[in-house]
Parts: sequence; C-alpha cells; structure tokens
Amino acid sequence: MNRDIKAMPTTGLSFYSVVEKRRTVRSFENKAIEWDKLQRIIQAGMKAPSYNHMREWHFIFIKDSSKRQEILEFGEAFSRVSDLQFLVDTLDKITNSYQRRVYQYSVPVQGRILLQAPEVLVVCFHMAKPLSKCNSLFELNNFASAWLVVENILLAMAAEGLFGVTMVPFRTSAVKKLLNVPVDFEIATFIALGYPKKEPVLEQIRIKLEKRIHLNTW
Repeated sequence: MNRDIKAMPTTGLSFYSVVEKRRTVRSFENKAIEWDKLQRIIQAGMKAPSYNHMREWHFIFIKDSSKRQEILEFGEAFSRVSDLQFLVDTLDKITNSYQRRVYQYSVPVQGRILLQAPEVLVVCFHMAKPLSKCNSLFELNNFASAWLVVENILLAMAAEGLFGVTMVPFRTSAVKKLLNVPVDFEIATFIALGYPKKEPVLEQIRIKLEKRIHLNTW
C-alpha cells in the first residue's frame, strides 16, 4: 500500500466505554468505510502483545466481489450445503436456549455476510509448524497472539463506530491458495465489518461476576 498511514487518535471514547460498546453485528449499511479508519484499526491490531516480539501478522482486505464468491464456493472455509449437517449435529448437542438461538441465526447467514459486508478482513499469522502438529500450549503462542490482535481490532472498530463478526473457517488450505497466503502462515479468522444496520437482537447471556472470580483455587 502506498497510501499514507494516519496516526492513531489520542482522544475519544474511554477504554471502558469502548468495551461496553463493542458487539457482534451481522447486517450492515451499504456504506463504504473510510480508508483512514481501516488503517487505524489495523494499527490498533499491531499494538497487541507478540509472542516473539516480531509482530508476524499480515492483513488482507478482500474487496473484490468475485474473489469473495470464489472463496465461498471453492474455499471450503464456511458453511455450505455439505456443512449443513454440522449445524444440525451442533444444535443436537446444545441444551442452553440462548446458545441455540445464536447458532440457529448466525451459521446460516455466513454466506450472505461474506458477500455483502462492506469490508472483509483476513487476519493471518506466522506459524513455526502447522497447527495440527503442535503438541503443547507453548507451541500455540503465535496462534494465541493472533487473537490478541483480533481483540484489539474489534475494540478499535467499536471506537470508530464500526461493528462486525469474526468468522473462523472450518478449513484453511484451499482458501489460503485462493488468497496466496504463504505456506508458513495461517488464517486466524475473517472479520466482516461495516456500519451497523438494525438486525434481530439476541439477548446476551447474563453472568454474575462473583461466580466467575476465584481466589487461590477454583
């Protein structure tokens, strides 16, 4: 990219208000996102802790609609007809009514989101060895750091008035070839994002904090 990188803002919403504001959105206004905002959310991602201090992360914005269609049809990454059984099998295992509603709504609309979102961002990270060959938590440090990047991006999006949804692919080998991702890099997630459009509101499960905090032992 040859465009100038805009500096990250030093004023605006407080950190806690941004955390409170962030939410998952799957329907978007038909409105382009300003390039300087996209640059700032990537800058925020790059501020995340890096397991080896090298910040070996790369980001792909998929703007070409034909490329998105190609990924959906041939990337083997998201739910298609052959994967509908996954939803059925998953719902059979879920007893929590809130979780069932989320899955019933979110999984079938993945294709629409990928095709219609104003921006689709792919977060990639370097791996010393394939994920399937990692035998310890330590070997997954670079995978973990990539998700710290994702969280920074999601919070920066909220600060910019942007919202979206993470879409973790079922498989990545085919989609990596379609996007020319190097073999020693892996895809953490796709992030579909844009300015939010009103959509069905799913009540977030309520958690009592005192039941989740433990001192010295569980």
